[in-house]
Amino acid sequence: LTNAFIERLKKTRFNDISIKEICESTEVSEATFYNYFPQKIDVVSYFKQIIGLKISCEIRKNAKRLNPQKLIEFTFDCIAKEMEQPYLFYEMISLFTAEKKKPKEMELTSAEKFYAYPAYEGVTDIPAEPLEEIFLSLVKEAKKKGEFKKEIKPEDVSLTLLAIMVGIPLAIDIEKFGKIKEYYRSQLSLLWSAVGTH
Repeated sequence: LTNAFIERLKKTRFNDISIKEICESTEVSEATFYNYFPQKIDVVSYFKQIIGLKISCEIRKNAKRLNPQKLIEFTFDCIAKEMEQPYLFYEMISLFTAEKKKPKEMELTSAEKFYAYPAYEGVTDIPAEPLEEIFLSLVKEAKKKGEFKKEIKPEDVSLTLLAIMVGIPLAIDIEKFGKIKEYYRSQLSLLWSAVGTH
């Protein structure tokens, strides 16, 4: 259901997506759809969690070879790869900013984690953390290891990272999305010169 919905979201505005059509294309009843996703936006929230799980898996896989600051850069590389569909990004941003309250976060089951990413060893034990928590954890670790200045507040740096993540795609023209990784790296370099110890 999620895959069918997200594929449709790449080409169709959220409000124009018909649950009936999604259910017909996946041969699932509408009652089953609403059993899993009480509101239409819950599908997008679920997809966001699946992406969060993928990034968490990649971070754990590379944690031994990269220091925390490099892991932050690596996380942005992963995000850039997920943003190959700019219209999907725009729709997701408009949906989450238009909502007065955050959509309900649904806990991923072990089976859902394994089904989403069977190639990741131990995926069923990895939490699908929101990006803000991933960033905050990495910034705290970087500060602890002396990569960032002692006086910096991890919450401030984490907020700046979120602003870069969302702000850059909104600031660039759609035809420049292919270079989003370079834009991210450029902005991170500026941030590191302000908060880093080297």
